[in-house]
Amino acid sequence: MRNIRLLWHIFPAILLITLAAMGLVTWYGTSAIKIFYYQQMTGDIEARAQLLQPEINRLLEQSPEKLQPFCRRVGRKATTRITVISSDGLVLADSNENPAKMDNHGNRPEILAGMSEQVGSSIRFSKTLGHNRLYVALPASENKPGQKTVLRLSLPVTAIEKALGKMHKKIIIGIIGVVLFATLIAYCVARGISFPIETLQKKAEKLANGTLMRPFNVSDYRVSSEMASLATSFNSMAAEVQEKIHTISRKNNELEAVFSSMTDPVIAIDSEEQIIRINRAAATLFNLDLHKVTGQAFSCLVRNHEIQELAALVLEHNETIQEEVTTFEGINEKQLRTRMTPLLDATGNSIGALIVMTDMTRTYRLENMRRDFAANVSHELKTPITSIKGYVETLLDGALDDKKNARRFLIIVSRQTDRLEAIIDDLLTLSRIEDSSQKGPIALDLQEILPALAAAQQTCSVAANDKNITVDLRCPGGLKARINLPLLEQALINLLTNAITYSPAGSTVFVRAVSPTDTIEKKSVRISVQDQGPGIGAEHLDRIFERFYRCDKARSRENGGTGLGLAIVKHIVQSHGGTVEVESKPGQGAVFTLSLQG
Repeated sequence: MRNIRLLWHIFPAILLITLAAMGLVTWYGTSAIKIFYYQQMTGDIEARAQLLQPEINRLLEQSPEKLQPFCRRVGRKATTRITVISSDGLVLADSNENPAKMDNHGNRPEILAGMSEQVGSSIRFSKTLGHNRLYVALPASENKPGQKTVLRLSLPVTAIEKALGKMHKKIIIGIIGVVLFATLIAYCVARGISFPIETLQKKAEKLANGTLMRPFNVSDYRVSSEMASLATSFNSMAAEVQEKIHTISRKNNELEAVFSSMTDPVIAIDSEEQIIRINRAAATLFNLDLHKVTGQAFSCLVRNHEIQELAALVLEHNETIQEEVTTFEGINEKQLRTRMTPLLDATGNSIGALIVMTDMTRTYRLENMRRDFAANVSHELKTPITSIKGYVETLLDGALDDKKNARRFLIIVSRQTDRLEAIIDDLLTLSRIEDSSQKGPIALDLQEILPALAAAQQTCSVAANDKNITVDLRCPGGLKARINLPLLEQALINLLTNAITYSPAGSTVFVRAVSPTDTIEKKSVRISVQDQGPGIGAEHLDRIFERFYRCDKARSRENGGTGLGLAIVKHIVQSHGGTVEVESKPGQGAVFTLSLQG
C-alpha cells in the first residue's frame, strides 16, 4: 500500500468534516426556514378561512345558488382560491374553475382531514393551475343531516420558492466562501501539525545517514505540548546518537590506522568465506588489489591449500588455530606463522574468522645464518688450533730433538698461527664496521676513486706477480664519490685478492670504475672487478656474501681464505650507502660490482 504524507491525512479529513457540518447546518437551516414559511402561510390561510367560514355556512344553509358567485368574487379580491367540497368529494363551488368540470376531491389529504373535523394542509402540484400550491381545509357545516362540507383555501407557493431560491443562492455563495476559508484554515492547521513532524523526519534521516545536525528548536514552531516533549526527547536521542557516532568513528579511524599500519598480513573473512577486510601487507603478499577484494571468495584469491583448510577448520569448530604455513612469492619461498581466530559478534556468535600471518622467512634465515656462523667460526678457529696443538704436542713428545722435523713443524705452527690471526683480524674488522654503523654514519668525503684503486692494485701486486696475473685498471681522471678512503681500499683489496686467488696463472683481472650515463640513477659511480676463475653456481649467488660461506670449502682453505672477505666487502659498501652485486656462471668467471653515491 502506497504511503501518503501526514498532511494529506489530516487536511482532507478536516475539510470533509467542515463540508459535512456546513451541509448539515445548511440543510437544517433551509428546512427550518421553509417549514417556518409554510407554517406562517398555513396560519394566514387558516385565518382567512375562519373569516369566510360563517358566510359560507350561511350561504350553504340559505342560498346555495349564491355560493359559486360569492367564492369567485371573494377569491379574486383576496387572490386566494376558495373551494367548497361536499362529503362525497364533489366540488360545490370554486373561485377559479367550473365546479362541474372538476375532479372528485374526496381523496385529497387536506379534505380527508377536514372531514374528520380537523384542519388539514398539504402542498402539491395543481394540474388545473399548473404550479405548486398550499392547500388548507377545515370543516364548514352540515347542510343536510349526515352530510358535511369542507372549506378549502389555497395560495401559490411560488413566491416562497423564489424567496427560498434566492436564499439558497446566497447560502451557496456563503458556503463557498466559508469552505474556502475553512480550506485555508484546515490546511494551516494540518500543516502546523505535519510540518514539525516532517522536520523531525528529515533530521532523523540525516541522523541515520550520519550527518551532524543542529537540534530541533521547539521555540521556532507553535506546537502542542506532546510535540514539544517529542522534540525534546528526539534532541536528547540525537545528541546521544551523534556522540556515539563520533566515538565509533574515532575508534574506527584508530582501528583503521592500526589495521593499515600493521606489517603482518591480516585478512578478515565472514562465515561464507568471503573477504570482509584485508590490509596492505596481505594484499602485497598475495598480489591483490586492496580496494577490489571486499566481498570476493577467499579461496579464489588466496590460492594456498593449507591456509584454505585452516580457515575452514576455524569456521567449522570455532576454535583458534596456529600453524606454520609455506607459501611462495614468485619463486621465493616464504614461511608464515599463521594464527586464525574466530570473529564474534556482540552476542558471542561466530560471524567469521581473523587470519594474522607473520612472515618468519627472514627470522628463520637469520637463525640459520646464526647457527651456520657459530658452527663456521667454531670450525674455522678449531682447525688451526687443532693443527697447532697437534704439532706442539709432537714437539713436546720428542720431535723437538729432531731439528729438521722440528723446524718444519714450527713453520706449520707459524702458518696456522697466521691463519688464526687473519680470521680474528677479519672478525674484528667486521665488528668495528658494524659497531661504527650502529653508532652513526661513517664519515664520508667527496674524493677521487683512482687513489683507492691504485693502492689496492699495489697491495695485491705481489700475489699477482707470483701467478703472472695482470691487473688491468681503468678509471677516468677526476671521477669522484663520497667515500671513506681506508675502508673502500680494504674492500677493493678483498675483491682483488679473491680475483687473483681464483684466476688461473697468466690470466688478466679487469678493474673498471665508471659513472653511469643514466641520470635517473641515484648511484653515480660503479666499480667492477672481473676475474677469469671457475665462476659461481646460481645456487650460491644469494649467499656468497654471508660470513664463512664457501662455494668450494676444500679449495678455499687450500688457498688460505678466511671466508670473511666478501662479508667485509658487503658491510663496507653498505656503510657507504651503496650496494654490491655479483654476476657469474660456472666456467665464465665472476664480476663483482660496487655501486656508490656520487
